[in-house]
Amino acid sequence: MIFLLSLALADIPEYTYIEVGEPAPFSGRLFNDEASQLIADQIEDATEACKIQMDYQVGMVLAKKNEQIAEMKSEHKYEKVVLASKIEGQQERIKKLEELKTPPKKQLWFSLGLVSGVAITISIAKAVQ
Repeated sequence: MIFLLSLALADIPEYTYIEVGEPAPFSGRLFNDEASQLIADQIEDATEACKIQMDYQVGMVLAKKNEQIAEMKSEHKYEKVVLASKIEGQQERIKKLEELKTPPKKQLWFSLGLVSGVAITISIAKAVQ
């Protein structure tokens, strides 16, 4: 990567072929064909390594994001279960309170109240005579 950056900031490259014993037409480094091929291979390998590293980093970010999503789904499911159990408990409590509020046998209590009311009325009427 650093090598590629240095190429991006370098001067315009000049290429020329010279034979053994000829003076170079400019100052700088002189590479033979094998050295040039080695540099080209290193650049190609650096590009592949960069792609591999980028794929790795993207994979890591995606895996982390998927893990967060799975964790949030799990928390949501847990909260739904907890809330459902609270609702169920409150509904059971409401039923119990309604059972306490109303007498268990309405007709029995009505009949008992009616009979006792008639009996008290008759006994008061006889007591007054």
